[in-house]
Amino acid sequence: MKEKTVRKNGSRIAAGFTAAAMICSMTACAGSSGSSSAAAANTTGGKKWSGKTLTVCSWGGAIQAAQKKTIFDTFAQKYGCTIKEDTDPTPAKVKAAVQANKMEVDVWDVDTDFAFRGEKQGLFEKLDYNVIKKDGLIKNFVTDYSVPSECPPICISWNTTKFSQANHPKTWKEFFDTSKFPGNRTLYSNPMSMLEAVLMADGVPMDKLYPLDVDRAFKFLDKHKKDISTFWDSGSQSVQLLNSGDDALGELWPGRVIAAKAEGQSIDFDPNEAIIAADSWVIGKGSKNVEMANDFIAYATSAQIVANYSVEYPGNAPANENAYKLMTKEQIDKLASSPEKIKNQVYYNVQWWVDNYDKVYQRFQEWKLQS
Repeated sequence: MKEKTVRKNGSRIAAGFTAAAMICSMTACAGSSGSSSAAAANTTGGKKWSGKTLTVCSWGGAIQAAQKKTIFDTFAQKYGCTIKEDTDPTPAKVKAAVQANKMEVDVWDVDTDFAFRGEKQGLFEKLDYNVIKKDGLIKNFVTDYSVPSECPPICISWNTTKFSQANHPKTWKEFFDTSKFPGNRTLYSNPMSMLEAVLMADGVPMDKLYPLDVDRAFKFLDKHKKDISTFWDSGSQSVQLLNSGDDALGELWPGRVIAAKAEGQSIDFDPNEAIIAADSWVIGKGSKNVEMANDFIAYATSAQIVANYSVEYPGNAPANENAYKLMTKEQIDKLASSPEKIKNQVYYNVQWWVDNYDKVYQRFQEWKLQS
């Protein structure tokens, strides 16, 4: 979500990875489940990247599993190459690789606000738009150095033993109505996306959110601090808090909720008033495989591949809007963010957060320490 390292340094999306998972991704996984290869294709010849290896760093967990199935494996098959997987694409990790002049990861799936900041800091290679096609990509998230990879929303969620489909908060205002919906709340430990929810709860219309009224947001948090029992740091933690009943309500990533529901956990979500953020594909500065990396990003952002990924992982909004044309109505209806649902959702203003993240994040950390 850091700088924004807090978001996925154990977050979603982070999809619950640990130090052990990181080691696996760099070692054992690189030669087994962590690598997407096409050995048979390599023997036949004629593949553009036959025998080559591209290293891609993403967020682990369910997201990376879906990427492996729909992007990594199919790209490897098409081009006769191997995809070596890594996890935990934090700003600190990217910066360390650039500073050491040892860029071993070619393609990174990073938070979009960091993609914008990292571009200014000289951390990425410029993308080749003769290869990558912008058509259909969400324009607000496209720069000379980055393109959107996925757009994760954050949604109102609840424990299904406490509330039901017929009786649960459907707006952020209701989310904070403890008389109507009693119980503890859990919020994201990152102010990005969280402050938007708070301001909507305080009556700010979706189309009037930016520039965010930070003072107003913190005044609202002051009034409701006693109702917020936890600020979660990881996607797995957020699900555990709601499923256990420790918290009755929370703001969660729906991809996490969908996966938990499929496992029979007591949790659900409502897509109304979701705040949609974004992640971006970038090429690490100093990559030895820039041409191959551009081919990969072109492939990963193409409408058909985005459609395939969205079907496999319906918790995110498709980064390429042309993907909708290649999906059935049933598949689109399963998405947490679809053309119909997005009418009542809001994309975060990435540029506002690029300009304001550090000072807002610091203020939030100080606020949490106050009694």
